[in-house]
Amino acid sequence: MEVRKFRKVMAANRGEIAIRIFRACTELGISTVAIYSEEDKLSLHRYKADEAYPVGKGKSPIDAYLGIDEIIALAKKREVDAIHPGYGFLAENAEFAEKCEANGIAFIGPTAQMQRALGDKVAARKVAKAAGVATVPGTEEPIQHEEEALIFAKNHGYPIIIKAAAGGGGRGMRVATDKKELLEGLQSASSEAKASFGDASVFLERYLKNPKHIEVQVLGDAYGNLVHFYERDCSIQRRHQKVVEFAPSLGLPGATRQALCTDALKIANQVGYRNAGTVEFLLDEEGRYYFIEMNPRIQVEHTVTEMITGRNLVQAQILIAEGKKLSDPEINIPNQGSIEMRGYAIQCRITTEDPTNNFAPDFGVLSTYRSSAGCGVRLDAGNAFTGAQITPHYDSLLVKVSAWGLTFPEAAHIMNRCLQEFRIRGVKTNIGFLENVITHPVFQAGDCNTSFIDQHPELLVIPEKKDRANKVLQFIGDVIVNGSPGVAKPLRSGELIEATVPETDPFAPKPKGTRDILRERGAEGLSQWVLEQKALLITDTTMRDAHQSLLATRVRTHDLLRVAGPTSQLASELFSLELWGGATFDVSMRFLKEDPWQRLAALSEEIPNVLFQMLLRGSNAVGYTNYPDNVVQRFVQEAATSGVDVFRVFDSLNWTRGMTVAMDAVRKSGKVCEAAICYTGDISDPARNKYPLSYYVSMA
Repeated sequence: MEVRKFRKVMAANRGEIAIRIFRACTELGISTVAIYSEEDKLSLHRYKADEAYPVGKGKSPIDAYLGIDEIIALAKKREVDAIHPGYGFLAENAEFAEKCEANGIAFIGPTAQMQRALGDKVAARKVAKAAGVATVPGTEEPIQHEEEALIFAKNHGYPIIIKAAAGGGGRGMRVATDKKELLEGLQSASSEAKASFGDASVFLERYLKNPKHIEVQVLGDAYGNLVHFYERDCSIQRRHQKVVEFAPSLGLPGATRQALCTDALKIANQVGYRNAGTVEFLLDEEGRYYFIEMNPRIQVEHTVTEMITGRNLVQAQILIAEGKKLSDPEINIPNQGSIEMRGYAIQCRITTEDPTNNFAPDFGVLSTYRSSAGCGVRLDAGNAFTGAQITPHYDSLLVKVSAWGLTFPEAAHIMNRCLQEFRIRGVKTNIGFLENVITHPVFQAGDCNTSFIDQHPELLVIPEKKDRANKVLQFIGDVIVNGSPGVAKPLRSGELIEATVPETDPFAPKPKGTRDILRERGAEGLSQWVLEQKALLITDTTMRDAHQSLLATRVRTHDLLRVAGPTSQLASELFSLELWGGATFDVSMRFLKEDPWQRLAALSEEIPNVLFQMLLRGSNAVGYTNYPDNVVQRFVQEAATSGVDVFRVFDSLNWTRGMTVAMDAVRKSGKVCEAAICYTGDISDPARNKYPLSYYVSMA
C-alpha cells in the first residue's frame, strides 16, 4: 500500500464525533473540513474545523448528511485527501467507501468489501461461523416472508429478538414474546431500519435473557497486522441503546477475557480486517459467550478504551489510512504485548432527555452550560455551550463524560463528582438518572446486565434540581429593575453601601447576659430581677421592627447572621433583642423564600446570651386573621421551644380578651410575657378627652 501524508481531511458527520476527528487531525498537523446541514448552521462542530461548507440544501436534516455524490463532489472541489465517516450516517455504507476510493479520496475505515462482509449482521454471522466462533441461534438470511419468522419461532421458541441487518445503535430492534409481537415487530423494526439506514432487511435471533454485553476493540493495518485493545462492558442499556460503558469488564475471568479477545481477532482475521472495528458478544448467566455483530467503524464508547490503554484510536485510524503499519513509530504497536491495560474508565452519555417522562427528548436553548473538569476527567462535547440551540432533528447527545481511576470505585467516585459539577439549564437532561446509575450498588459491584435499568425502577426516582443560583440572580435582577412589593423605589446597586461589621474576636467567651439570668432563675426570677434594676432596660428592635418599617422586612437571615456575633459581644447588656414575629414570619416565607424557624435557630446559636423577643399579635399570632385557640397555644409552645424568651403580646384594637389565650400560653411555657397596649397621638395632651392618659393607665 502506498504511504502518503494527508494534507486535508473531511469529517462526513456532525456533532461530537466530527469534533473528535478534527482534534485528532489537528494533533497530526492535518487541515480539517466540516460539512453542516441548514439545521446545523450554528452547531459547534462547524466552528471547530478549518473550513466548513453547507450540504443538503432542500433535504431533510438527516438526508443532508447522506448525500454521497454531493459530499464527494464537495471533497474533490476542496482538494480533500481523505474522508472520515465517524459513526452513524454513512459510516457503514459500502457504496460510500467505494465511491471515495474511485474518486481518489482515501476512506478512513475498512474497505467496502470488509464492510459488506461484516457491516451486515447476517453476513457477519456467516464470517463468525467460518472462523469457528459461537453465535446466537438465528436466521441465516434476512426475513423475506412472515412464514419464515413463524417457522424459526416454532423451532427455537420465544423470546426472539428482531434485528436490523444494517446499522446499529439499537435502532431496528424489537423483542417478541409471542406470535402477535413477532409479526408486529417485523413490520416496525423493518420500517425503523429503512428510515435509519436505508435498508429494511431484518433477521431473527434467539433472545438471551439478562446477558452481559461485552465488546472487543480491534485495530488492523493494511499489511495483515491485527491487535485487540481488550474489552468494554456495555451492558447498561435502554431500548438496546448503550447508556453507560466501562472498561475493562468487572468479574470477567481471565480465561474468558483471553478467549473473547482471541475470538474477536479470529473474526477480524477472517476478512483481513483493516482499521478500527468492534466485535460484540453476549455473555450469558452461565458464562458462555456468543458473537452477535461487528461494527466496522469507530464506536461512541471508544474513549474508555483510549483511557485504559493510553492509545489514540482516531489518530491510529488516520495513520493506517495513510498507509502506516501498526509497528511504525507514529502508531507504535509492534505487537499485541505492547498494548497494556491500566486502571478503569467509565463513560456516561449526557443527553437532553427527560428520564421522568419516559426519556422524551427535550428541545430549546441552553441558558446555562458549565461543565466539569479535573484529574481523570475527559469531555467529548457535541453541541454544548451557553446559547446553543438544541433541536429535535438529531441525536440528543450533549456531551460524553469519561472518568479514569486506578480502581473501579475510584473511577466511579470521579464520575459521580463530575456529574454533580455540571450545571445545564434551559433543557432537561439525564444527569440525575446517570448519578443514580453510578452510585447504585449493583453497578459499583460490576454485576449489571442488559436488563439492569428495567430491573431497577428506583433509578428513575430523581430529586428535583433547585437551581438556586439562577433563581437568586433572577430575583435580584427583577428587584433592581422593577422594585419589589413594599419597596418604594427600585433598588439601585450604585447607591448601596457595604455594611461595616464591627471587629470582634469570634472565639472570645460570650459575656453574661439576660438570657443567662432566665436560664438560672426562670421567668419569675427574671421578673424580680427587672424590678430590682434602677437603670433603664433597653430592647433593640432593629432585627424586627427597623427593617419591617424601613425596608418592608426584606433583610435576609444571611445579613442578620453577619452582625449576630458582634451583637452578642458588644450589646450583651441589652435587656432583649426583638428579632422575630410581626411581619418577619410571613415575609420570610413569601418574599425571601426562607424558613423563619431556621432563622430563629441560627440566631440563637450566634447570640446565646441575650433574651430573644418576638411580637405576637394576640389571637392573630403572626398572621392576619383570628386563629383557633389551640393553634395559638401550639404556636407559642413551638416558638418557646425554638428560642423565643419574651413574647410581647398586643392587639391592634386593644381587645384584651383577644390577648388572653396567647398570654396564658406564654406563662404556661415558662417564658416571659410582656403585655402591650397600642396608642396613637400625644396621650399627654390635656386637651385630649376621649382617649387620655388615664384611659390607657386604667386599661393597663
